Order: sequence, then C-alpha cells, then structure tokens
Amino acid sequence: MFHEGCHPHPLLLVEDKSDQVREAYCSGCRELIQDLSYRCANCKFFLHKTCAELPRELDHPFHPQHPLVLYDKPRYDSVGVLFKCNSCRKQKGEGFVYHCSACEFDLDIQCALLPKLITGNFPKLQHFSHQDSLLFIEKHYIEGADQSCSACEDPISGPIYCCFDCEFYLHKKCTELPLVINHPSHRKHSLTLKPTPPSSHSKHSLSLQANYPHEKGCSCHLCSKLPKGFVYYCSPCEFSIRIKYTFSHLFEAKTHEHPFTLLPRPMSFICDACGTCGEYCMPYICTIRNLVVHKDCISLPQTIKLRKHEHSIFHIYFLKENEVRKRICRICRKEVNVEYGSYHCLDCDDYFVHVNCARDKTLWDDEILETEELNQKSSETLGEGEIKHFSHDHKLLLSDEIENCEYYCDGCRRSISTAFYHCAECNYFLHKCCAELPRKKKHWNVKKTRTLNFEPIFWCYFCGFYCSGFCYVNNDDRLPSICFRCFEIPDYFTAHGHEHPLFFDHKFTRECSICNEKYGRFRCEDNCEFVLCRRCIALPETAWYKHNGYKHDEHPLALTYDDDVHDLYQRFCDICEESRDPQKWFYYCATCDFSCHPLCALGNYPNVKLGSAAQLAIHEHPLTFMKDNLGYHKCSKCGKSCKDAFYKCVESECKYVVHHLC
Repeated sequence: MFHEGCHPHPLLLVEDKSDQVREAYCSGCRELIQDLSYRCANCKFFLHKTCAELPRELDHPFHPQHPLVLYDKPRYDSVGVLFKCNSCRKQKGEGFVYHCSACEFDLDIQCALLPKLITGNFPKLQHFSHQDSLLFIEKHYIEGADQSCSACEDPISGPIYCCFDCEFYLHKKCTELPLVINHPSHRKHSLTLKPTPPSSHSKHSLSLQANYPHEKGCSCHLCSKLPKGFVYYCSPCEFSIRIKYTFSHLFEAKTHEHPFTLLPRPMSFICDACGTCGEYCMPYICTIRNLVVHKDCISLPQTIKLRKHEHSIFHIYFLKENEVRKRICRICRKEVNVEYGSYHCLDCDDYFVHVNCARDKTLWDDEILETEELNQKSSETLGEGEIKHFSHDHKLLLSDEIENCEYYCDGCRRSISTAFYHCAECNYFLHKCCAELPRKKKHWNVKKTRTLNFEPIFWCYFCGFYCSGFCYVNNDDRLPSICFRCFEIPDYFTAHGHEHPLFFDHKFTRECSICNEKYGRFRCEDNCEFVLCRRCIALPETAWYKHNGYKHDEHPLALTYDDDVHDLYQRFCDICEESRDPQKWFYYCATCDFSCHPLCALGNYPNVKLGSAAQLAIHEHPLTFMKDNLGYHKCSKCGKSCKDAFYKCVESECKYVVHHLC
C-alpha cells in the first residue's frame, strides 16, 4: 500500500465509526474523515481507506502521454513555486498529488479520481478554434475553480470540452455555435465567428484603447469591452459582438418588472441601473419606465447580502427625497448619486452602496446560518456565579474584586479591569464579557463563519504577531487563525493619531504611513495620504517594556503619535539606541522620559503568555513557551544558544529544548 512509505509510523485501520476522531481530516485528499480510515497512534495523521489504497502509478486520460506517479505532498518547480492542479487549477499546499515530472503535470486526488464520476468513453472533438483534440467531459469536478469558457467567458459548468495541457475549455453548447449569423444590430453584412478578437483600427476600438493601453483588439459594440473569448465579426465594418450578447435582443430583468429591448445603435449614455457612463455602446431600454441600461445591468440581483452588514440590501433605480443630504457608499466611501441606480438597506436609512461596488462577489455573504448556530454559547452555567467554559478544564467563579488586580485575561490577553471569572485551582482568568462570547461569529473580511477557539500559542495572520488565548478558526478552509483582538477591529473607525476616519479598501494597497509595510489597506476617508497596515492598527494604546518576562520600567508606555516634545538630537530609541523618525508612532513614558520604537517595546511575542504549554508535532511531550536573552539554553535541533523565544519540555526528566524558529 502507498501509506506504508508516506508516514514513518505504523497506521491502524479504524473500522468502528464510533472510534473516529471528530473534525479529523485525511492527509491524502484533505477531506473530512467520515468513512473507514487509517490512523496513526503517535501523531495526528489520518488517511481514508480509499486514499491509502491508491495505486502508485496511474494511466490517466487527462494526460495520456506518460503515467502519473503518486506523491505524498505537492510538487514545486525549480524556483520553489507550488504547482497548480492542471484540472481544477487550484493551488494546494497539502495532500497527495499525481505528478508527471517530464511534463510538470499535476492532478490532485479529487481530479485524479474523476473518471469514476464520468459516464461515457471520453469522445473527442477537433474544433476549429484549437489545434489539439478536445476531450469531452459530461460531468466535471471543477466547481468553485476560476476557469471560464474560452468562447463565452462564463464559468465552466455542465458538459464541457477541454484540453488540460493548454487550459482550454469550451461549453458543449459553445462548440455548437453557428459559424455565420445575421444580427439586427448590424444589418449590412453577416457576422462570422472568430476564436480571438481581431485587431481593429476603428474609431470605437481606438478610443477605448486610448483609455486602456494594455488592452489590444476589437471591442464589442454592445458593451464597449475588449473581449477575451470568441466574437462574431464583420471584417469590412470592423464590427464585433461578444458571444454572450449575440442572442439576447429581448431580456427579462431581475430588478425590473418590464422587459428590456436592445436598441441596435451605439450611443453614449448614463446607465439608470448603475449610474456610470456607457461610451459608444448599444443600450437596452424600457419604454414604459423610460430607462436606459447597460447589458450587464439588466441581470443585476434584486437583493445582495454583504458580510459587513447585518441586513440585505436592495437595488433601486432612483430615490425621491425632500431632504438634500450626502449619501456615502459603505464600500468605497465616495458619494452615491441616488438619482440613478444603487443598493439601499430598507432597515437602515443611511446605508447605500454603489452598484459597481456591490458587484464584487468577494464581499458577498453566501453562508446562511441558523439562529441557533449564531447564538451558540461558549460557556455553561453551573450555578450562581459559576460556569464551565470550553477553554478550561475546571469550573470558573465570578468575581468583581478588580482593585489592585495585576492579572491578564487569558482569552483576550488584556489587563483585568472589569468583572471576571477565575479558576480556584489554577492561575486562569477570563473577563466576564470574554466568557460570554458566542461560539460562532461572522467577520466582515472572511467568507466563512469562524468558531471561537482557545490556543496556547498561534500565529495571527491579521496582525502578524504570535498570540495566546482566544482565536477564530475555520477548519473547512484551513486558513490561519485570527486573534480575538484583530477579529474585533471594524472596517470603518476613527483611529487614534489621525483626525479623519479610516476604512478598509480591499482593492487598495500602499505603504503604511507608520511602519512602511507594503500592504497598508486602511486608508483615510478624506483622501489624504494617511494609510495604516493591519499590524499598526493592532498596536495597543499602552504597553509594558518587558525583559525576560519582567517589567523593565515601573510605568506603562503610552502609544504616542506626534513627537513635539523632543528636539532633533534626542529622537532615539532608548532600547535599541537607533534613531527614530519623528513622523512615526512610538511608545513614550513622560515620567521617565523613556521613548522607543513600537516593536522594540512589544518584542516579537507581545501577546503570548509565558509558560503556555502546547502539544507540538515535533516532540512527544507538551512544550512550554519561554524566553531567554542570556543564552543559558541550547537548542536540541540546531545546537545554538537560545537568545530569544524557545520551547522547553514540561517533563523534568526530558531535556528537550528547541528554538521557536526551529
């Protein structure tokens, strides 16, 4: 069996489903374990029985040139770039893969097993648009991939013809298009089907290419866009139409009660559905309501649910108001002209979104959760003032004795300043509000609902710090965790140290004004040059400078935004003794006249609880997180002195020590 060489420990077949581990994922196909599986008793390694019994070599119809060899991990090219599956084009960093080294051809497990899902004998087609024969697939396994039809540019679905070596896909219906048609928008000549848009020197195409110099070719006369797929083309007139618009002269709109009719004359107009200008293209009109719209806008959804808003938003063509006031789009923070189409929340009078902003499907909330799921609590009440929380083994007792309390909440890692729960048996504390957090929650920038979890040590991909305590995870997409503090940051807020509100622009990136990080996406609403990255937003208002876990200064350091105190010769960091930029944020103690860079004050692990124990795959026993700047401990892996964070085995007889980076 293949599994005998892909894992160093013996695997045991689990035949009783009651013995299956909850939320376990197969290391071969990365799918949830629900059937018979092999399990490693020493580490978290699982395999479906079917994945463990896969053949080492496979003759596959998607790549008939050479047999594919099964590998226990994805392959990388010569410069270290991870290959994509040649079928679904998804890039996976985990799981088994069938690979041909001669052709650099890869298939993940799901796509490699595709023939079991297909009926037929793989008939082939020689199409005029492609030099190689196309393989017919009646039912494919590419759902959710970013592949589109090379003819109509729509996502591939249903029966398709494809060439995996060239990444060429055609809907079956697109291979049956007539080669010559007559169209009402161009009565002078017939239109011929072309596999690629011809280059054009017409006035229409040249004016469009002047605005988009990177685009070349003949633009569509219905939408004024430069097509990437097939077109119907008239050579004498340099007239072209995209495939997706060829057979739609009359269209029933989702957002309108009357049908729209194509006006076969190119013109410039302002679209009543989205409020943007249509330049020299053919509009669709409604004569009953006197509306003129783009072709793309007649299929706008009536309602959209955004992740960043609790209610659905509805499309409106215009809004009559007696009150004159400014309407701001909640995505781009620019003004919305309500005399034209926009999306509006009926429950929130001032919530508007531009149509073109709302079109971005990456912002949509497609996941529907029941009320019971969203209201699932993270703790169970045992009695008055007593709870059992999922993050701790012992019961927790309620207390409001916050005076002189120097403890930190183990959930959010902030100091205790309000009512809290504590454990009578060990040193564990939770804010009352943290103990009452819902177990499931949605985030404005994450597609799937996340579950509240407790981890001794984890890396937050939002702020980039290592943390302890509460984090939000999603086992389905296996993305990195988000710490509790970052999860609570809104997409629109007024930041300390800047006079204008900031908002998250998912299409914008520029250097952070504070730390020069390249990926600053929180920009100023007032269009000034101020930009913040996620790490700088997560900086705490106050911090203690700690050395080996002990406070180095008796006063807390305050995050300071404007250096108008020190003269030019005193702008140095008192920790690293390097110069400070007076325009950058820094931490400062006015009593001691102590100033330092943010990262010098916080270090690399400001949110990690020293002494946290975690079970890591590199060692058989739990390891404790510690810090040592003096180098008294040597790493068991690299042999060098540990002068930063390291892990030490909790077993006193075991002398295992390892660097955090090792």
